[in-house]
Amino acid sequence: MLVRACAARHNTPMPHHIRTTSTAPHALPMRNRVLALAAMVQCTCLVQGIARKGVADALEIEACLASIFAPAGSSADEMYGGPSRLRTGLIMLGQVLQGEDVKKAKELMAYTAAMISLERRLSRNPKILKQLADGMTRIEKQCEFFKSFMHGNVIAAIAGLYGDTISTMKPRIIVRGKPEYLRHTGNTNKVRALLLAGIRAAHLWRTHGGRRFQLIIRRRSLTEQVQKLLREASRA
Repeated sequence: MLVRACAARHNTPMPHHIRTTSTAPHALPMRNRVLALAAMVQCTCLVQGIARKGVADALEIEACLASIFAPAGSSADEMYGGPSRLRTGLIMLGQVLQGEDVKKAKELMAYTAAMISLERRLSRNPKILKQLADGMTRIEKQCEFFKSFMHGNVIAAIAGLYGDTISTMKPRIIVRGKPEYLRHTGNTNKVRALLLAGIRAAHLWRTHGGRRFQLIIRRRSLTEQVQKLLREASRA
């Protein structure tokens, strides 16, 4: 999925905490893969928080949505601003990999598996890829106008693009929560935008060598990388 950053395309400066140098070379596939997994998990946690409680941490949402506007070929650190911005995702991913909460793990991994599956199907669908690229070009102009990708109108545009493209594909991601929260347009827009961000993370996962079987046979090495990244995040 090719989406380009407002900052890169229009020279609009990004917030300081998102602007990064290349701290994670592309020669570090495991780091990129684990940060991508953590991003998918963080997107899922935020979606669940919105759907069930009507709230989610704004900075965590910002970290996820920034990735939608990242230039093609960006590393995970460039897309998310480093592991400290994905702390919640890393913590939850570590718990899932260690089997600490089977019920929660099943739900999180079901969302993650759906994101990975949709991204694979999307990569083989040139028509929808073009729709996404054209849509992002329009959204980048809105982003430039409002000077923030967190503006409600920009998030609504991302949500609309998701609804017109990815939500027409199968398997559809079914979000379960309380109707009173899911009926709220602002919440629905954030959920759809976060799902698009999760699929963007799935693209990062795949392009850096991520495969589903690794979640089973490479659990130990993934866990070790999660712990390493959490230690790095705690020093940030």
